[in-house]
Amino acid sequence: MSDFLNALRAEIHGIFADRQVRLIILVALVIYALVYPYPYRAELLRDVPVVLVDLDRSTSSADLARQVTASEAVTLSHDAPDMVAAIRLVQERRAYGVLLIPEGFERALLRGSQSPVALYADASYFLMYQRVMQGAAVPLRQLGAEVEMGRLIAQGTAPDVAFAQVSPAALVEVPLFNPAAGYATYVLPAAFVLILQQTMLMGLALVATRREADNGHPVWRVLGRMGAWVALYALLLPVYLIVLPGLYGLPNLGNVPTVLMLSLPFVLATGLLAQCIAALFKRGEVVQVVLLAVGLPFFFLSGFAWPVEAIPPHLNWLAQIIPSTAAIDGLVRVSQMGAALPEIADRLWHLWALVAIFASLAVSVELLARPSTNADHQDG
Repeated sequence: MSDFLNALRAEIHGIFADRQVRLIILVALVIYALVYPYPYRAELLRDVPVVLVDLDRSTSSADLARQVTASEAVTLSHDAPDMVAAIRLVQERRAYGVLLIPEGFERALLRGSQSPVALYADASYFLMYQRVMQGAAVPLRQLGAEVEMGRLIAQGTAPDVAFAQVSPAALVEVPLFNPAAGYATYVLPAAFVLILQQTMLMGLALVATRREADNGHPVWRVLGRMGAWVALYALLLPVYLIVLPGLYGLPNLGNVPTVLMLSLPFVLATGLLAQCIAALFKRGEVVQVVLLAVGLPFFFLSGFAWPVEAIPPHLNWLAQIIPSTAAIDGLVRVSQMGAALPEIADRLWHLWALVAIFASLAVSVELLARPSTNADHQDG
């Protein structure tokens, strides 16, 4: 037991006494907590500027323009006389789309024939493109339905019957688990887990590369370090997984004990993986370069930016070795979908299996690196 306590104290001292490690594990977490969620605070893009090119200048075209600019997605910020001027505004990034209403638009509607309306959107920025398309498509459909309904009523069709013919089914959209249908609710829970993992890996791997040789029993030494990680992240991890989501208004349907039960093996697996990485690359500067290089692959292999269904099987198998893969899936199920403990049992056992594998490797490394002495600490 003395070996356990010695290792625990040494690990805590190694974390707090080293300025670089403190910056990574403590200061970086604070910076990420303040800076990373900031761009996503509004959840949705609103009032994306779009250029209007109205070649018809009719009552119907003015009505369409008014409906488009009334949507929360886009705003008709410029009224250009032709496509040349509109394209110039897009190239200057003063607008991200062009709505072109052709000449004869109203005349075609009155005749009951189609009148094509062109919508150009900047597809180099996917979120802008999506909002421009959404903001213009809905008013266009509504205008088409109103014109068709007016035509049917003019032909003698009862208003209720005309409305049923134009809109035979009422669509009610219900965004499950993401009430605002926003980007922050989608990306931040997973990003918080990845930030925790990356700072843990880098900080604890640096501590391992700078650790002095110890004569204690390898098993107790590894257990002592695990105890130090649990003590430290018992304070830091709830801030990231419970407090910050609440401050940023992210939905939380789960309960705290389930989150903590899933977080425990995540912390242990990540810390033990850091020990294995340190043993493999040995030098602190090499460890930093390697972990910086694998940060982006870890992001994509986690399965929320790159859909799991689209990841090649061999890469998906590799992703299961990374603790964040199972942790993100489990924590999102708990916090955003209200999953109970039995419903994430597979993720929980997955993480504990990683703990067992990485712990075995860490103890093996300790045995190989153990200094030869005349007397072993057999009593721990």
